[in-house]
Amino acid sequence: MIMKKLICAAALIMAATSLPAQDKLVTKAEGNMDEIQNFMANKERSQKETDKMNAMMEETMTLVTTAISSPETKKKLASAWNIKGNLHKFTFSALLDKIIAKEVTDTAKLAENLYASLDAKEKCYLAEKDVKEPKFFMANKLDVVNFRQYIAYCGQFFYQNGQMDKAIDAYKRWLDYPKTYSILGSDAAQLEQDEMKYQIAFNICLLSYNRKDYKTVMEYMPIAQSYTDQKNIAQQILMQCHIEQGDTAAWLAAGKKIVLDDPNANEGIAQNLLAYYFNKGQFDTALAFTEEILAVDAESRIGNYSKGLVFMNNKDYEKAIAAFDHAGEVDPTFSDAFYNAGVCYSNMGYNYNESLSQKKMTPAQNKIEIEKVKDYYAKAEPYFLKVRELEPDNSDKWASRLRTVYYILGDKAKEKEMNDILGE
Repeated sequence: MIMKKLICAAALIMAATSLPAQDKLVTKAEGNMDEIQNFMANKERSQKETDKMNAMMEETMTLVTTAISSPETKKKLASAWNIKGNLHKFTFSALLDKIIAKEVTDTAKLAENLYASLDAKEKCYLAEKDVKEPKFFMANKLDVVNFRQYIAYCGQFFYQNGQMDKAIDAYKRWLDYPKTYSILGSDAAQLEQDEMKYQIAFNICLLSYNRKDYKTVMEYMPIAQSYTDQKNIAQQILMQCHIEQGDTAAWLAAGKKIVLDDPNANEGIAQNLLAYYFNKGQFDTALAFTEEILAVDAESRIGNYSKGLVFMNNKDYEKAIAAFDHAGEVDPTFSDAFYNAGVCYSNMGYNYNESLSQKKMTPAQNKIEIEKVKDYYAKAEPYFLKVRELEPDNSDKWASRLRTVYYILGDKAKEKEMNDILGE
């Protein structure tokens, strides 16, 4: 019985002494930190003092790392994390000063210490979260609020060094920042509103697309598309991702959404979608798409023009001309709208002339019908002249068309003028 009591007492003594032993490590580190902080505040440093302080910082980091790794460290756990956070902060700050001074700097080491400092300050906050009067909260929260900007710098440094994995990681850390660090509390909502997030998300999408990491592009694209400076490029990246993955349905859906969000800013995408529908013979779908565009903006240049193309393809020339005319009214410099209206009138004249071969007519009747053919070409002339006015140097587009008009109308002088322009 006596022996059993002695064993129990010895066990209690060991347990009692082991806890202070871990705390003593932190106490020693705290003493070191007073000297380290004084050193950091002093800009006049000899190399000998610097070497001594570097050794002390390494020793202090070892002390707190040992204490943190022990489950027996309790009372001074928050202090250990605080010291660790500040040691990484000192290293990070010194490297940042070198960058500012335009000295060669290990940017990977800078980022490593920045991330470690932030993580340690978060752990410090969690360690004293339930303490009535937390000792380290205010100073660490201020650091965490202010350090976010440096993560964006890290992303830029890595990008410039061609370290794309690390650049993407830094940009992701920046975006996830408000959710990563609970120490921010109510300040997280304000950081979440930082409009720089749109540019950061765009950077992630661009770098990820170049690496064919489509999953990451899709994850961050909803934010990236709000980056107005590069919105068109973001949309092109999104469309290309769908195409390169062979997902035509997603490509069409994404394209339609982009166009309908702002028809006038996305004419190129609208034309690509319509070309797809035309090539597939889906003319009803193409027409429905143009109607959706016009429902968003009845004065949409591309909407009216595209509607004209659908009607033109279906040989419904009168409706096509009306649509092209509307597009020309919206934009008097829209050369293609005028050109296609002229082509419609020319086609109507050609088709009417072809139909005459099926009729038995007297010479007088034939003369009347020929005048109707000429009337169609006469209506085409002002449209081609408008194209000439808008694109005087692009004679290949209008000269041959006008030559045909003047040939039908019997205007030899103007026909010769067009032949001269064409070099024939």
